[in-house]
Amino acid sequence: MKSLKPVLLSLSLMLLLSCTSSTSDYAYNEKVTSIFLRQMRQIDETDSVFKDTSKVYAKEFSDSVSLGQKAENLVNNSKMELADIADLKPGKEAEKFNAGIVAYLTAINDYGKTAQQMLQAKTIGEKKKLHEQLMLKYEKLNTYPDRLLAIQKIYLNEVGLQPK
Repeated sequence: MKSLKPVLLSLSLMLLLSCTSSTSDYAYNEKVTSIFLRQMRQIDETDSVFKDTSKVYAKEFSDSVSLGQKAENLVNNSKMELADIADLKPGKEAEKFNAGIVAYLTAINDYGKTAQQMLQAKTIGEKKKLHEQLMLKYEKLNTYPDRLLAIQKIYLNEVGLQPK
């Protein structure tokens, strides 16, 4: 039994190493897709709250704290996800997909910072102006998913992976 373990281990390692390209492409795609979907859900949930101008312009402390936390989460989470993406080593085929994901996360970070500025604005006029900017930024963010999915399909095709 003991002599069989090293043989099985070496066979497993050979199989793993022979599939390194597709394995690393698969792992990269799974990681980045997970980040993308998590951020997409977060931005959609947050935007539905920020569209509600009764909360944005409310003077109640609880609304202000809740919105402030949502904006802070957008900034912090996108920053952490950008750091995670920076640690990945995508293959040549994934460069365009990787760049698109980085642009999307950067835009989410910018959206979160604009939300923070809006919540800290002193006058209604400033708040309104920043709220309009926030809505425009959300519209721009909303264009990313379809473009990124198209880029991802090309990438998956190039590396021989099938989209789920």
